[in-house]
Amino acid sequence: MRTTRTKGRQGKNASPPPARPRRTGRPRLQESVPRESILAEAARLFRERGYQGTTVRDIAAAVGIQPGSLFHHFASKEQLLVEMLREASLSLCIGAEAAAGREGPPDERLAALVRFELNCLVGEGTRHQFAVLVSEWRDVPDAVRPELQMLRQRYFATWRQLLKECHDAGILRLEPEAALRIMHGANTGAVTWFRKNGRYGTGEFADILTSLVLV
Repeated sequence: MRTTRTKGRQGKNASPPPARPRRTGRPRLQESVPRESILAEAARLFRERGYQGTTVRDIAAAVGIQPGSLFHHFASKEQLLVEMLREASLSLCIGAEAAAGREGPPDERLAALVRFELNCLVGEGTRHQFAVLVSEWRDVPDAVRPELQMLRQRYFATWRQLLKECHDAGILRLEPEAALRIMHGANTGAVTWFRKNGRYGTGEFADILTSLVLV
């Protein structure tokens, strides 16, 4: 008797094999982790551990992605630091110019400028980034230093111009350069002691600091 061989052969009416489920995998980096989130987490880590004490792996773990995925946004940890400091420096310049250039007498504009700087340094959404701006200058690559120095000079030029107006108006207790060093030093020092629910709010401390240098 002749038998029909069926091994390896499908009938004409056989059902097609079920389709394989599509592999979704990890969402694309641009959709899952915004660039701003990477900068924010890196700033926090740089502040807590220092730039040299923080690795790419640390930053990736903090935002929940693979270390190699960071390079979709930043070519290196060094570039991440540079972008962080560039953005912080530029936002300082723009904000300071807006505070100093507003309508009103110079003493009120000076108070607004002091308050702006203090809020940048200790504000909930900005304190890590601006603390890094203060503390991590030694790790800035030489090729980028001139650009950041120009922004720094632009920022302090705004302070000096407004303090000169106060001095010319006879309402400044001391020389403009001394007043600048006192107020900026006090604001940057607040990075180490200011607490959100502490004794002084940013507005109150800024007003106290301004009153020390004005008649």
